[in-house]
Amino acid sequence: MAKNHDKVSLYQSPIYLFVILAISVTVAEMQIMICFHFLPPFPVVIGAVIDSLLLFILLLPIIYFFVFRPLKLHISKREETEKTLKLANEQLQCNITNLKQTEEKLGYFNILLTSIRKINEALLTCKEESHLFSKICDSILHVGFIKFVWIGVIEKGSSEVKLVAQKGFEDVFISSINIDLKDVSSHLDPIGKAIHTGEPVDLLDRERDSVKEPWKDEAMKRGYASSVAIPVKDGGEVVGVLTVCSDKEYAFGKEEMEYLREVANDIAVGVKSLWLEKDLKRSVGNLQRTLNATIEAISLMSEMRDPYTTGHERRVAQLACAIAKEIGMTEDQIEGIRVCAFLHDVGKIVVPAEILSKPSQLNEYEYGIVKSHPRVGYDILKRLEFPYPVAQTILQHHEMLNGAGYPSGLKGEEIVLEARILAVADVVEAMTNHRPYRPALGIDKALDEISRNKDVLYDAKAVDACMRLFMEKGFRFEA
Repeated sequence: MAKNHDKVSLYQSPIYLFVILAISVTVAEMQIMICFHFLPPFPVVIGAVIDSLLLFILLLPIIYFFVFRPLKLHISKREETEKTLKLANEQLQCNITNLKQTEEKLGYFNILLTSIRKINEALLTCKEESHLFSKICDSILHVGFIKFVWIGVIEKGSSEVKLVAQKGFEDVFISSINIDLKDVSSHLDPIGKAIHTGEPVDLLDRERDSVKEPWKDEAMKRGYASSVAIPVKDGGEVVGVLTVCSDKEYAFGKEEMEYLREVANDIAVGVKSLWLEKDLKRSVGNLQRTLNATIEAISLMSEMRDPYTTGHERRVAQLACAIAKEIGMTEDQIEGIRVCAFLHDVGKIVVPAEILSKPSQLNEYEYGIVKSHPRVGYDILKRLEFPYPVAQTILQHHEMLNGAGYPSGLKGEEIVLEARILAVADVVEAMTNHRPYRPALGIDKALDEISRNKDVLYDAKAVDACMRLFMEKGFRFEA
């Protein structure tokens, strides 16, 4: 192919044409001279004219073949090349347009995916219903073409659709609408229809006679060009509805509907999670109330055997919890101390009533029986599983930092913090209230006792916190 191309180029070169032309002119002149040899003589001028004319006629085919024909071929080839270039340019422009459209489509899909990602993040992080659905509305509005979002949920055991969140146009009409699924007319409302059928309903589809005109009229007054209600399903059960509006006509195509269905599925997950959390909180609350009632019942049983100490456990619980809060313990730790305070004297159930109510000092034998109550309380409660160290605290609540306490003579950090706090609260409450063997000593004597024995018998942090509560923060035992 390369050699043939070289030959063609040589034949069409100026030098080649010049040589051919010279040879042709020489041959033509020779022919003319031969012709004039046999013709009668002409004047010089006429001979020159005839000579030139004959030469021109003879050269016409040569000129056409070697000059005009290559030129024509060159022009034709150039036109074809330009045509090819034009087609290539048009194809390139088309490819660029398609590429831009693809980029725009990818950007649009990225916006939709970003919205879904934000909704999933909200499902993982939001614990409150209002916060969760508010975040979902924000994420939906982020896509741009949606201008209003309304989310309704059907509460368990209810026939009403409860509005949980709405965002978008300030002038909305859906928020004021009450939908009761027991009402037959609700089947004609777009939201009610979406719930009853389990399928999306276009609010502005004028071909559907089943959609009430007022809905369309009110929507169009506010500039809604497109709107759709998507049922929110948990399995096969409709638990709510997602309603969105746009100011664009035909805004909800295939991709948009897939996006909204995915959002509706996420909302269903959120609704289910919130319901489970509510059920769990309700169950925990019921268990907590049962536990508290049981603890108070046990405490009351102990108090009934010793009427002189009625309210002791409750008052100790008040002060112990206040001390724990003052030194910065957690809510769970404070709750544990409250339980311990109510149960700390449960072991006195084995102490005879006559010893508990004896109006004089106890002898060594009687005092030994009384001193057994921490161990008995521990034995009673050690089999019960509490989320706090209840049994251990009750066993140690009469231990002292210097080892002078009972029943084990523990020292310092060997005693759990809860027991050290309970010891301070117990002695302060006991000294400020009447006992069969002595009258009430008063709060000043009680504070002096713990202050003098701080870091000897009683924990320093617990003592300091107790002093601040009474001296600075006005703490008083409730009646």
